[in-house]
Amino acid sequence: MKSTMSFRAKRELLVQVAPRYRAARHGQRSAILDEFVAVTGYERKYAIRLLLGPIRPPDPIRGPRAPRYVMEVQRALTTAWTAANGICGKRLVPFLPELVSTLERHGHLDLADEVRKQLLTLSPAAADRLLAPLRQPAA
Repeated sequence: MKSTMSFRAKRELLVQVAPRYRAARHGQRSAILDEFVAVTGYERKYAIRLLLGPIRPPDPIRGPRAPRYVMEVQRALTTAWTAANGICGKRLVPFLPELVSTLERHGHLDLADEVRKQLLTLSPAAADRLLAPLRQPAA
């Protein structure tokens, strides 16, 4: 049976039930376990492991991260990517230092020092993530 309890509510219930479960005798444990399984929807063996294991408070729920790269980095990367004929990030990133200096020399890019530093320290995966909106879906 699928439970509709939130993860946080299940953890709060675990914190309350686990000490009772540990202190109970065999017959009482079975009743407590049946009740816990019915409320949470967990499998019996998983519930036993939770009730007997160390109880950690739930980790705080984090919000979305702030963007690491400014919009100018994405624009400059797009220009370099277009000049490189749309190659993947793994092949593009090693050539970025030379490509960026060439594009700046010919007037296609005009970058601030901080933007240039971020652009030249991009990982291939970060480059692919920044370029993902521009790529054509495979047909």
